[in-house]
Amino acid sequence: MARTKQTAGKSTGGAAPKKALAPLPQVSSPPEVTPRPQRKKRKAAEDPPVDAIVLTLPVTTAPQQPPEEANTWCAGCDDGGKSVDCDTCPRHVCAACIEFPEGLDEPNHTINFYCPRCWLFNAAKIPEWTAKDEANRQPLDDGNTAVVIKAGVGVPYRGFFRDGKPLAPLRYKVPQTLRAQWPLSDTTRLVVLSLRLDGTPLLGDAAALIAHHFAPYYQDAMFLFESLNFDLDTNVTEYDNAVDKLAGRLESYAPVKIMVVLTDHSTPDEGCLHISQGGAASADAGDVLPRLIPARLQQVVRQARTSLLVLQVCGALNTGPARQEVADFVAIAGFQHAIGFTTPRFLPAAAHTFLQDVAHHFFITGHAKKFHHILATHYELGMHTDIIMYFPTREIYRYCWTHPIHRPHGHRPPPQCPKCFTLTPFDVELHTEKQIVLKCTACQKNGIAAPRQFTFDAPPKFQRIDEKPWVGGKKAKMVQGVWYGEWLCTTRTGNGLPVYHLSS
Repeated sequence: MARTKQTAGKSTGGAAPKKALAPLPQVSSPPEVTPRPQRKKRKAAEDPPVDAIVLTLPVTTAPQQPPEEANTWCAGCDDGGKSVDCDTCPRHVCAACIEFPEGLDEPNHTINFYCPRCWLFNAAKIPEWTAKDEANRQPLDDGNTAVVIKAGVGVPYRGFFRDGKPLAPLRYKVPQTLRAQWPLSDTTRLVVLSLRLDGTPLLGDAAALIAHHFAPYYQDAMFLFESLNFDLDTNVTEYDNAVDKLAGRLESYAPVKIMVVLTDHSTPDEGCLHISQGGAASADAGDVLPRLIPARLQQVVRQARTSLLVLQVCGALNTGPARQEVADFVAIAGFQHAIGFTTPRFLPAAAHTFLQDVAHHFFITGHAKKFHHILATHYELGMHTDIIMYFPTREIYRYCWTHPIHRPHGHRPPPQCPKCFTLTPFDVELHTEKQIVLKCTACQKNGIAAPRQFTFDAPPKFQRIDEKPWVGGKKAKMVQGVWYGEWLCTTRTGNGLPVYHLSS
């Protein structure tokens, strides 16, 4: 016999009476943030001792002085060891991947290194040099005529220059272990900040999971994970004091990159954010967000080179009246990007792997401009929710997963035929890039002469973002579907795809 069972809800939506927030405390103007120093080049740096790698979850402590920036992982094997950094990009290459020349650390010489990727793709940044007769070249007709040699495709790889002259060609010893071609491992100072409604457990928190993912990439005190619970109804003073102390620590730490994850509920009607646990109270997003991330903390965000705000909140925040309030806050606070979700009963756990991929590409490899490549592997999230991207220009973009059966042009077909009551009976009757028609295949079997049909039109400004050719026809059901997108708010005249910037 079937039994009913009540389990704890995991979504981020729910009702809560609206309430006015307490007034903001009077605080002094934030101190001027000194510009971060230029990164010093380090040649052939050895791995630090194991006991120098510090990361304690859930909370770490910022050092009194910001540590030197680091990028110690080899772009060839994504591992450590004796390495050298490139003179034209932030990449490092280790001695296990390429053969280091003798005398690399000799004094009184200027040694320059150019990684394989720069040799191939940034050749214009590598100095030209002249030679009369290079090894492995045919003798010149005139032995006194100098030849100008340029780096690039088809030229033997000479990554090391001593006193402006290239050394012998280098031997690449180990095949790459990653699919990306010489990926960047940027490990400059990073802060991951989790803001959670009081009562939300840290275990399973998206920011904590991302922090665990980042930990193996970082050494010394280059990475901080901070966590704050908030109750802006009954414990507002405690939160104001905690966030003010946090902002002071981060001002000293001077993060180069910062990621903030907000986990909260929202009311289904207006998208108001909950300010107290148990649905006791809520307030407008335009009032809550500046309170959770006040001016002093916003100053830290604006000073960072790369910043991302993630809204682990139910879809009413990103689809209703509150959406413009979020866009206004993103512009004021200085976040370069913000991510939200649209489904009414959003399940935060459904986005965990997606957010880890986003964090890795935004903060480690710098591949944010290829955002559609990240989306391509997360069609299951697309079945659950659309993704909203906010930009500091107050522009808003919607990413939508489409599938001829499950999400025709972003719409949700009924799970049951309203005529014959058969579950999931629909098949594709018409499939074009502008319109999809679904037809119930069970109506005639159940004695209904006119089978039920549903027509789904694509939004006027829908555009494919995966750069794949259109596949039409009734039988093109595409197991993984296709991601589309549209601008919900923009001042641009064209209809181009969003451009993601990772530096200010």
